[in-house]
This record gives sequence, C-alpha cells and structure tokens, in this order.
Amino acid sequence: MREIKIEKSFTKRDHDSLRRYLNDIAGYPLLSAEEEVKLARKIQTGDLAALQRLVTSNLRFVVSVAKKYEGQGLPLADLISEGNAGLVKAAERFDESRGFKFISFAVWWIRQSMMMAIGTYKRMIRLPMNQVNDIQDLWRSEMEMEQKLERLPTDEELSEYTGIALDKLKAYQYSPGHAVSLDTGGDDEEKPGLMVFLEDTSIDAPDTVLQSQDLKYSLRELLNQLPDRQRRIIQLSFGLQGNEAMHLEDIADLFDLSKESVRKIKYQALHSLGKEKGAKRLRQYL
Repeated sequence: MREIKIEKSFTKRDHDSLRRYLNDIAGYPLLSAEEEVKLARKIQTGDLAALQRLVTSNLRFVVSVAKKYEGQGLPLADLISEGNAGLVKAAERFDESRGFKFISFAVWWIRQSMMMAIGTYKRMIRLPMNQVNDIQDLWRSEMEMEQKLERLPTDEELSEYTGIALDKLKAYQYSPGHAVSLDTGGDDEEKPGLMVFLEDTSIDAPDTVLQSQDLKYSLRELLNQLPDRQRRIIQLSFGLQGNEAMHLEDIADLFDLSKESVRKIKYQALHSLGKEKGAKRLRQYL
C-alpha cells in the first residue's frame, strides 16, 4: 500500500477525498503492546520509519475522536488534520517505560490539538486576547487533570489548579461558540450560500441542543454534591462520561471492593441525589 504522508495541511474538503483517505488508513494493522514498546524505543533513537508506523497504525482512532467534535466550527477533515498533528506529537513523546498503551497517552494530545484549533476559530462575539488565552488554558488544564485523576475534575478543583476565580471559570466554560455566516457559499463559487438551505435536518434543532447542554450542566452540578467515590460509581454505573455503563462486578474490581459494597454505595448516592434540590430540575427532562 502506498505510504500516507501525515501533514497538518491534510485535506481537500471534498467528500470523495475524505472517503479515499478513510479507505487508505483502514488498511493499516493495529499494533500489539509489545510492538508499541519496540517502536517507541526506536523512535527515541531518531528512527523516522518507526515513528511513521506508530502514527499510521493509529490514524483510525483520530477519526473516531474527530467525529465527537463535529459541529463546533471546523469541518471533519480539518479536525482529522489537527488530530493527526497531535498524534505525531504524542508519538514523539511517548514513554513506553510508564507501562500504559500508546493510545491512552495519545488521546490527550489528539484532543488538545482539536480543541485548540476550535478555540482559535473565528467567533461571532470577539473576546479580549487575555480571555481567549484563559479559555485555552482552561481546556488544557481540564484535560491534564482528567488524565491525572482518571475522572473529570470538579469546577472547584479546576479553579484551584488554574488560579482562575470560580465565577469566571464557569463563565468561560459556557462562553459563546463559533458561528458561520448564512451567506457563506460552498467550495464551488456557483453553489448558493447557506441561506438557501434554512433547515438542516441532519443536526439537532437549536432548542434541543440547548436543552442537552442544560441537562449536562444540571447533572454535573448535582453530581458534584456527592463525595468523590460515590460520584465516580454513579458515573460509571450509568455511563455518564461518554463510555458504556459498567456492571457492578467491573466497578467492584476497579475500586477493589465487593459487589455488595458497590451496590450499597450506589444506593446511598442515588438516595442522596433524590434529596437534592437540583433533582427536581432534572425531572423535567424525563
């Protein structure tokens, strides 16, 4: 198979080009943990062929991450390009002696590259540069803490870690997103602008998006009332961090507890949540 060159400038925005790219990277086999260790050691000696192989074997993962960030201002192809740049950085910095798989390390660099690109995208409401820098630092810090804590940090933890006042931090978290003019045309100048197509049935309606965001915010605020272990068990039980819900047995193994202990902690957490004022607000989404 022909060699795939990984560049930040990758992508024609055309669907056929993206489809060809996806077909090309599908042919690269995944690596075993032992192969990753060998390649990492070669990369540390300056072996570019080893770097190329470690990167190309994980290109499909970049695509899966990029799809989660669609609709935030950048086309899928651009997100993949940014993620590829992050993947290369991760491959150059991977330390196999720490004992975890490459992709567990690389996901942070991939997400950071995508989030930084989204963060610098043109905004409808211009923000002062110091605020833009604070928001980017906040995103970076949140991902760093998530890696260290193996869970999402609370707003209070983020505030202490970044030195950003709690009220300002919350405002940054929900700062206005990115906008595209309805007069914007397609890649072909002869194509009409977006104004011609007022309704896009492929995406959720604005009110649905707002409700979803409000639900996530309310749920996060409610869960932050729980002790760390109770909150973590609830998140794992119901798949509240983007992962599939875990069985009690798996959670018990993770916490080195008995299945019955996990069941009791889960029950206590749910009982406590039912007494919180925020629980009433969540019932409107049922």
